[in-house]
Amino acid sequence: MSNREKMRIDTVLFKSLEFRNYLGHKVTITEIPVLVSENCACFMVNARLEMFVNEIYRKKEYKASYSFKEYLLSVLRWPEYKELFADELQHNA
Repeated sequence: MSNREKMRIDTVLFKSLEFRNYLGHKVTITEIPVLVSENCACFMVNARLEMFVNEIYRKKEYKASYSFKEYLLSVLRWPEYKELFADELQHNA
């Protein structure tokens, strides 16, 4: 497998997370990017995910599904977001 294919696979893979909030409702977070641990953005994504989960866990209004990708779009500066999802933005025209 070439480096280009490996990099493309790393940026395309997403995972999801399911948990119950403090009221007991099932909540799903989708579109969590899978990054290799050597990636410099890995720590930032993990920290943002932890903050997002804590925010959702404490919300009083119930929503069954959230998109982590949309959350990142709202909290990151555009160059950081563009770097994270560069391949997807190019092929989404």
